Amino acid sequence: MRCAEFHIAKRGGLLAAALTVGLLAFGAPAKASEITVDGGADSWKTIEFPGIVPSRFVKSPDGKIEVLSDKSSAMLYRALGPQESGRRYLTWRWRVDAAPPPTDLTRRGGDRPLAIHLCFKGKPRKAGFMDWMSRAIQADVDGFSRDHRCLTYIWGGDAAAGRMFPNPYMKDRGFMVILRGVGAPTGEWFMEKIDCAMDYRDAFGEDAPKPSFIAISGDSDGTKSIAAGSIAALTFRDN
Repeated sequence: MRCAEFHIAKRGGLLAAALTVGLLAFGAPAKASEITVDGGADSWKTIEFPGIVPSRFVKSPDGKIEVLSDKSSAMLYRALGPQESGRRYLTWRWRVDAAPPPTDLTRRGGDRPLAIHLCFKGKPRKAGFMDWMSRAIQADVDGFSRDHRCLTYIWGGDAAAGRMFPNPYMKDRGFMVILRGVGAPTGEWFMEKIDCAMDYRDAFGEDAPKPSFIAISGDSDGTKSIAAGSIAALTFRDN
């Protein structure tokens, strides 16, 4: 079976998404209460970070996305459509086959083999945008503005599962949640289900707006190590 690999190009002197912006490809949901986050290869875009070797993302015909990091880091993202963003829960399966050494993710420079990011349009403010992303993309790329807030769900780090803490790159605009922490086994698939609205309220103390972007990332540049994992069956649900 052929797999699609996502490639990068330079835009405006900054490393940004290289794939052509296309219409979101929604397949017919299995049930009215859910919709799978898929889209064609041209729905997803990849972000590189200046001065860092990019991780690789390879999409299989069955929709599974492999995330391969070799002393590298990168992010794969796309906008969400109304059929997805209007649903409260997100589920997916993931596995890690190689992980970097556990690191303190409350500090900048920590590594983790897999993460899923949900970004929400927040209240406007004049300063304090996520430093790590602003170095890679312009503020107006594909509707991503400086007032977005993000929740990052992580496999990795040196903390136990269940811990939530501020994203060290985003100040008060982002929080990280450890879903699979230190000691999580490799080579096995695990199913996750998150309540987007509840997690947003726990993090920011407000009712959640609809998420507008979803992203996947892999990161091993800080520890100069190799990480490999896969994510499959990303699905937004009503219950």
